[in-house]
Amino acid sequence: MIRKYPNLCKPITIGRVTFRNRMFSTPLGGTDIMNDGCIGPKSTAFYELRAKGGAAAVTVSECMVHPATDGSHAYHLDESILNSLACATYTADAIRRHGAMPSMELSHSGMYAGTYMTDKTKQKGLNQWSASACTRADGVEVKALTKDMIADIVAAYGHVAGLCKRAGFEMIMIHGGHGWLINQFFSPMFNHRDDEYGGSLENRCRFAIEVLKSVRAAVGPGFPIEFRLSGSECVPEGYDLDEGIRIAQQIEPYIDLLHVTAGTYQKTFGITHPSMFEEHGRNVYLAAEIKKRVKVPVATLGGLNDPAQMEEIIASGKADVVYMGRRRTWCTWAARCWPTPSCRGR
Repeated sequence: MIRKYPNLCKPITIGRVTFRNRMFSTPLGGTDIMNDGCIGPKSTAFYELRAKGGAAAVTVSECMVHPATDGSHAYHLDESILNSLACATYTADAIRRHGAMPSMELSHSGMYAGTYMTDKTKQKGLNQWSASACTRADGVEVKALTKDMIADIVAAYGHVAGLCKRAGFEMIMIHGGHGWLINQFFSPMFNHRDDEYGGSLENRCRFAIEVLKSVRAAVGPGFPIEFRLSGSECVPEGYDLDEGIRIAQQIEPYIDLLHVTAGTYQKTFGITHPSMFEEHGRNVYLAAEIKKRVKVPVATLGGLNDPAQMEEIIASGKADVVYMGRRRTWCTWAARCWPTPSCRGR
């Protein structure tokens, strides 16, 4: 495997952490991530299996940073909840024992809080919040975040990132794509503010940069911070690749790995999550163009499951890391790149 795919199997150092190869496991939600802030044993086993299969990094998804304003996903780290931090530690240890690095994805869904948990959202009295006030396509009213609320959410990102490091996670992924809150600030489709968080691209990037500074202050130098960015929103009313490149350049000084994805859940779900009818690697072009204009390592994804194709992506310089999400047979070939005792002979 190493001889056949030398670039794919080559280690990479991000920040001060060395990953055993260039194949990372995408952020995936587990089966029993609870609303009491705990990761259940089924989810831990799910993430551990991907580490056994040879992935260099396994990302736990999605950890909400500010439950007071975000109810789209149940899971969040909270020191006040018994066993929340302990369960996260157990999951990180389960991933690491097989040679993979555990990573945690931090997110806030903004105006889509409660989209998947409507009843709970109503019970909690949550409102939908975003960069600007609007009415969602389904008729839900959205309120604009105040500056005080923005500051509170920024601080929450740092606080939760610090908890993740304390729990044993080796990397933090900040979700800034797919129409979630940070993307809502980036996007002219969502952001119509007239203060320092709206208008110019620099202003629209301000919230993301404040979040990244907060996370860096919490985790310290050398700890890998990965940022997930939609390289293009792929709709006329959103930002295109040219502006995606400019956004990448704005946040580049504050990150260690740029994870380039595509589109938004609300407008281009089939691009964000390519089906079997889409070309394998259909979003790689976004990462390839952005990589030409930034200095940090770049990750790509989008229907990737062929090691030969992924070897070519790395060898040709289109990206430095490839992510796989729906790959079910890591052990059939990925483990040969780094054969752990639990995987040999499979």
